[in-house]
Amino acid sequence: MSFSKIIQELKWKFIQNKIDKIKLAVFDVDGVFTDGYLNYDSNGQQSKRFSVKDGIGIRFLQKANIEIAIITGGKSDVIEKRARDLNINYLFTNIKNKNDCIMRLQENLSFSVEETIFLGDDINDLTVRNRVNLLISTNDASKDLKKRSDAILLSNGGKGAVREFSERILKKNKKFKKIKEEGLLESN
Repeated sequence: MSFSKIIQELKWKFIQNKIDKIKLAVFDVDGVFTDGYLNYDSNGQQSKRFSVKDGIGIRFLQKANIEIAIITGGKSDVIEKRARDLNINYLFTNIKNKNDCIMRLQENLSFSVEETIFLGDDINDLTVRNRVNLLISTNDASKDLKKRSDAILLSNGGKGAVREFSERILKKNKKFKKIKEEGLLESN
């Protein structure tokens, strides 16, 4: 294991007390659930590719009673379909100010900053820094976000980042241990 990976693993250990308080997990989409590329067909229709393993990571969080939200500046059509497939109740698309959106969501759900975690990949996600207890970035996130993040995943966006994030959050959770022993009925 490289020295930088050892440092990252130590960061995860240092933030474990904060992780234990999490009740709301907020995600960006492009570069987190996807690899960050936008695909267009000849008619201008956009498509995105999502990982089933990341979907199972969302199921893990839901089983552990962690509320899930997506806040993205992206268009809604493809993202809405994915959120519906995963039973994500809080989806905010075409958002210009993620910080304000998180603040309103926290107020509506009665969650505090200390109970909120965010997974992002680029500098537009830095705006949420003061509204979340933990700011986490994907392995392939921008250098500026990585510098300000509390921890960095080993996985890239669209390639298991959400799954890794979920497993790290739930590491000590009893429900998660039971799922790992017995399996999970739902998938996606």
